[in-house]
Amino acid sequence: MEKKGALTLLFCVLSVLGLMLYSGQACAADYPTKPINIWVSYAPGGSLDTVTRTICPIAAKILGQPIIVENKAGGGGTVALALLANAKPDGYTLASATDSAIVRQPQFQKVTYKPLKSFTPLIAYAAVQNGIVVRKDAPWNSLKELIAYAKANPGKVKYGTGGVGTGMHHAVVVLERQGNIKMIHVPYKGNADALTALMGGHLDFASAGPELYPFVRSGSLKLLAMTENKRHPSYPNVPTMTELGYEFSNDAFFTIVAPAGLPADIAKKVEDAFQKAAESKEVKAVLGTLELRPVLFVGKAYADRLNSYWNRMEKSLKETGLIKEPATSPY
Repeated sequence: MEKKGALTLLFCVLSVLGLMLYSGQACAADYPTKPINIWVSYAPGGSLDTVTRTICPIAAKILGQPIIVENKAGGGGTVALALLANAKPDGYTLASATDSAIVRQPQFQKVTYKPLKSFTPLIAYAAVQNGIVVRKDAPWNSLKELIAYAKANPGKVKYGTGGVGTGMHHAVVVLERQGNIKMIHVPYKGNADALTALMGGHLDFASAGPELYPFVRSGSLKLLAMTENKRHPSYPNVPTMTELGYEFSNDAFFTIVAPAGLPADIAKKVEDAFQKAAESKEVKAVLGTLELRPVLFVGKAYADRLNSYWNRMEKSLKETGLIKEPATSPY
């Protein structure tokens, strides 16, 4: 009787486990069954915010559920990622971020997440085109002239960026270190805020992202240099920092990530939806307007890219003397 009872108990346990497994598979197969939340890691009005609010409705139609966009700005994009790292990995909480916030800022400053462990990388779909700008009435018409003025007036030149540790900040720190000059950094929650401050006369220049181009096209701002590895095709006469002798080129993407531990089949559904959305004419048009370059890294390819990006960034930051060791461990 004892043996029969034990067998009965074992059968019951296995049956319950089987039902749990089946239930989990069914939930994954049915995903999504409710609205999805996505946190934008920068302030409203910026290029990441604009693109996110374009790509999400298209992905939502593909997934069959609304995607609710909410801004969680601050910390150079790290605030949203810190929140995401503690979210449930069920596919209903995502983040729209830059991979700079995953890789670059944690090397500058201590963050609460593990950059290469706390997330499920889903897709990277656009490359930024950052630059250094001044107002149209500024006395400087080249980066060389601006740097010469900063050398002659140490500690007086004020510049704005989208946050401490961002690619925009990194670029100016390289200018300071290589040029042996000191300027005043005013970090903002996003590029749009920094450019607003520049236009209002509160800054001497801004190192900013794609939000700068409408101002340049209108003639309100002058583009002095590109912080990317190539000249911008729309502004072929504007040199890169590398061409001007500075050891820096930015390399950052717009991305969608989820908390670590997201089931593979749910990740695949989200990846497919956002890939199709990124390839839509609506998103491509917005990328063109914002001077963003389309790219595509999905799933493992994007995870591999983040790993190599971490290594390249750590090497660059150490070589330029910006860090001795990363402030945050990647794992």
